[in-house]
Amino acid sequence: MKKIRAALFVNPERDPDFSYSRKVVKTLLAFDIDVCADRRYRGVLGESKDDVFYYTYVEELLRNVDMMIVLGGDGTMLEYCEKASTHDLPVLGINLGHLGFLTTLERDEIRKLSEIADGNYTIDERMMAKVKIIDSGISHEFYALNDVTVTSATRSKTADFNINCNGKADISFRADGVIISTPTGSTAYSLSAGGPVIDTCTELFCMTPICPHSLTSRPIVFAADSVITISGCSGGAESDICITSDGHGSIQVSKDAAIEIKKAEYKTKIVRIGDDNFFNILSKKMYVM
Repeated sequence: MKKIRAALFVNPERDPDFSYSRKVVKTLLAFDIDVCADRRYRGVLGESKDDVFYYTYVEELLRNVDMMIVLGGDGTMLEYCEKASTHDLPVLGINLGHLGFLTTLERDEIRKLSEIADGNYTIDERMMAKVKIIDSGISHEFYALNDVTVTSATRSKTADFNINCNGKADISFRADGVIISTPTGSTAYSLSAGGPVIDTCTELFCMTPICPHSLTSRPIVFAADSVITISGCSGGAESDICITSDGHGSIQVSKDAAIEIKKAEYKTKIVRIGDDNFFNILSKKMYVM
């Protein structure tokens, strides 16, 4: 059986003394799993300098491992899921944050990493969104696991939005913004804005208006193969629309920018240990059902 090599990524704000990180390294080594990490963590992860293989460049690190292990909360998971997906690597999260909806284990379950060595885990594949923005001849492309949010760049000011699906459906409304979420993102910002909970084994997009100035603007579900375009204007300013992916990386664009969202060619592969499924996790994490 091939020896497993795991890349370890840590949010130092969640593990300031690296105590949980060292516990993870110790557990993995005990079950003959090689641990690899960014060289900036040299000397703080293992009990000896030879416990961990360190790499100078993250790209090189990711090319030489079989999976990623991420210590942090959901925000940390979102940060690393794009890297994992583009390298076709499964990612296992250990929750050191609050909700930990995307993570696999809690901080007191690190011992369950032994299941990785035995092959007792499953892979939960999640649809992602690909975003393309063209503004004044400049193109931006990025990916999102949870959602893409388009809002007025002026605080406390609504904007007029137009949503087009496959060049056919035109939907217009005035609101603080609009969220295009994947099934994974349905339990994030979209849920807070009144969107539905969607089983993550499905593939689709959900459009949820944020505080619409209308009694009839409601969430709408689009097929996964849809190409969704969004435009917005909040009153004639040259740079008045803000686009945010997975809660970070905001880009401010002009009212003439072309914003296109479609299904990504990559998927996020989340490691699951045990018999937890989406609805079990929903019940435990969000106290429903």
